[in-house]
Amino acid sequence: MRLCCILLVALAALPACRRQEATEATAAAAEARLTPAQLSFLKFAPVAEVEGTSLADLNGTIEFDEERTARLAAPVPGRVVQLLVQAGDRVDADQPLVALESPEVKAAQADYVRADGDSRLARKAAERATRLRAAQAIAEKDYLQAEEDAQKAAAEFERARAQLERLRVAPGAPTSRYLLRTPLGGTVVERKALVGMEASAESAEPLVVVSDLSRVRVMVRVPERQLPLLQPGQAVAVRVDAYPQEFPGRVAAVGDVIEDATRTVPVRCTVPNADRLLKPAMFARVTLKAPPGLRLTVVPSHALLSDGQHFRVLVRTGDGRLESRPVEVGAQVDGLVQVLSGVRVGEEVVSEGALFAARELANS
Repeated sequence: MRLCCILLVALAALPACRRQEATEATAAAAEARLTPAQLSFLKFAPVAEVEGTSLADLNGTIEFDEERTARLAAPVPGRVVQLLVQAGDRVDADQPLVALESPEVKAAQADYVRADGDSRLARKAAERATRLRAAQAIAEKDYLQAEEDAQKAAAEFERARAQLERLRVAPGAPTSRYLLRTPLGGTVVERKALVGMEASAESAEPLVVVSDLSRVRVMVRVPERQLPLLQPGQAVAVRVDAYPQEFPGRVAAVGDVIEDATRTVPVRCTVPNADRLLKPAMFARVTLKAPPGLRLTVVPSHALLSDGQHFRVLVRTGDGRLESRPVEVGAQVDGLVQVLSGVRVGEEVVSEGALFAARELANS
């Protein structure tokens, strides 16, 4: 009987012993996943909170500011007979650029002369009809017809006069020449007009392009995940290879459509260019400046591991083990990446050797 009791107590204690042994074995395995030698290859960095001064460093291109650029084609068909400017010339608003010989100008002059004569005759006929009506010497319908003819002639005369004003030709001047003028002051950045070439409003390319280069535009594409930190009016800094200094500017507009292939959105920036150092078609590096007082939770960019869709980091726990933890990331700033969720300020992550550590943990 005593032997049976001892046997039953031993059997009852066996599962508990096995659970304890399993727990100890699991803990030992977890602690032994990376050896001290392997850990010596790793470097750790704390999750930190920093003040955001710049949000992104992106590639951009200097372009003409289309709000200050005029691409001028001939509004009337004609033949170029004189070139009044060269590419690179500075021009003032309303300055003539190209002279064209146009049959439309001649036809507009003829229309004006004819409409002027018709209007004078119709007005005199209407005045005569008014006098006859007062003397009851004309039928009412003839009087009304004379008044209507005078109004039509006057309207036709106004149309012909407005056409000459549009062509900037003095009424009655014996000329068939049209002067193409610039609506704004700036620099002649392109001139395709050549003496003898035919031109019209349907031409595929403008005869002359004038742009005010005292302000230029910079186009960049911003990653989708950085959009919450971007807003119109935000400060930017532009750098180009030709000069050592930065050029300050502002975000003018943020696009509304994300490009599916790159997951980026176009952003238009405007940059003052009083000294005309920035040239259209230059490549530029554009830094988006953060709003004042913005605080970001960041980790080193080398700490991030990605499978192409999601990000994770290796966090060192209180007992010295490594824990793989998914994170949501935001802006990338000077080698640091904003972390929106997944880690807390003060925790330590593997900053160098994260890929090596992840492989060793997967193989252990």
